Amino acid sequence: MRLAEMKTYLAAHSVEDGTAYSHGGLGGGDIHGIEEIDGVWHTYYSERGSKRGYRAWPSEEEAVAFVVKDAERFARAYKFWKE
Repeated sequence: MRLAEMKTYLAAHSVEDGTAYSHGGLGGGDIHGIEEIDGVWHTYYSERGSKRGYRAWPSEEEAVAFVVKDAERFARAYKFWKE
């Protein structure tokens, strides 16, 4: 799955950017984010107004797989995931 597909998938389940994941920005809580920097896909943890724990991934698909799994888990735990 690529980033655009992830956003569509999550939005279909009532999960928007900034709620359970962030694309390049800071979220509304302690959540994982994803962004491309100089052609390399990274994930990070958005916490207390900053990005921490950057991790580079070999491909967009692998970075997306990490974020989508975490975003779905987060949304289900906080009961805003819609089937």
